[in-house]
Amino acid sequence: MKLFPTIVAGIFVGLGLIAVFIFATFSASSGGSAGSVTIWGSLPKDQVEQLLIAIQELDEEGGFSNVSYQEVPEEALVNSLVSAIASGKAPDAVLLPVSHLLSEKTKLQRIPYSFMSRRDFQDAYIEAGEVLLSSDGIWGLPLLADPLVMYWNRTLFANASVARPPQYWDDLATLAPALSKTTEGGTLTQSAVGLGTWDNIANAKAIFTTLLKQLGNDIVKETQDGYRSSLAERSSAIASGDSALRFYSEFADPVKPVYSWNRSQPTSYDAFLAGKVAIYFGRASELSRIRAANPNLNFDIARVPSVRGGGSDVETAMVAFVIPRGARNTEGALAVGQALTGAAIQETIETRFRIPSVRRDAVSDSAADPYRGMFRATALSSFVFPDPYPSRTDAIFKKMIEGVASGALTVAEAVSEGSAELEALLSGVQ
Repeated sequence: MKLFPTIVAGIFVGLGLIAVFIFATFSASSGGSAGSVTIWGSLPKDQVEQLLIAIQELDEEGGFSNVSYQEVPEEALVNSLVSAIASGKAPDAVLLPVSHLLSEKTKLQRIPYSFMSRRDFQDAYIEAGEVLLSSDGIWGLPLLADPLVMYWNRTLFANASVARPPQYWDDLATLAPALSKTTEGGTLTQSAVGLGTWDNIANAKAIFTTLLKQLGNDIVKETQDGYRSSLAERSSAIASGDSALRFYSEFADPVKPVYSWNRSQPTSYDAFLAGKVAIYFGRASELSRIRAANPNLNFDIARVPSVRGGGSDVETAMVAFVIPRGARNTEGALAVGQALTGAAIQETIETRFRIPSVRRDAVSDSAADPYRGMFRATALSSFVFPDPYPSRTDAIFKKMIEGVASGALTVAEAVSEGSAELEALLSGVQ
């Protein structure tokens, strides 16, 4: 199915030629005013406006005084952008969730390496941002990173005489029986962790892709012929897709020692707030929300477990500053993008929003904030899953998990079918 009407594709060809000229004449040291710059995105308007005020305060010449932001619901962002491009009213920049990059990159202009070299990009930003690099330029500048972290209930751990959260996934499997409680009839009254199902687990895709990545499975690979699924590939002698799915699924299997979750449970987030689950895998940005929702909850935060003897990669959500096709003020937009992703504003983002900087040169003040250094270290080892179509891959992974849970599919069958469906999905990515 085509992503947008043929007429829009025709418009893109012409705009692409214009964009080459505009970027070719842009200089990062052009100075002066950025002019009128309109930015779209789904981030809260008040948060983005705080950042825009911050860059205005840093610029004594007032070059960023005419920058505006329009908040668009994430579910409407792409369609609104398509319509705006088709009507010649595209914004100058978009704050795009990088999970939409593969499916929507035909709507974007690449920033040439004459503006920022590949080497300079890699030196400036965390490795997860390299998903924005291509052979012909940069799809956008990393703005925000929100990695997966492990929240753990100190009270439940203490009651089970467990001193520390698990460092490795096999530690979690060992601890699960001590942290879960059931009635004589087998009803769960307390859970070690929310794993094994899909719909009632917050950040399920992030958790599952983290397991896959740590086992050496890239899930999606870019080749000379396009994008391919690596879900069913073997890493050395290990069928990593099978291993990840089997481990994830066992926590919802009543006959397994690690059983701690099922489909009748509330969401893992709500269960953690209620003090009914010992471990919750959530985003770094959820810290303030959890504290506000239950000020009496006795919890701490640690890094997501890693595979013993394997990888420690952790999935991160990321937002990038991108330039859409049809943007009228690309030079001004890039000046704003440079400012927002620069060291000074990234320091503001860390302080105000409690998420790690996307920059490698950021300095952590762990004495002032006990979580800041840990968030930073997590971001440095994070990755972005190159998601071809987020809602469709969600359905593929859900089918795999539920197929195994119901007994309709073996682990090997679920991985094979899931990989084939992912491969078909990737065939539509340009």
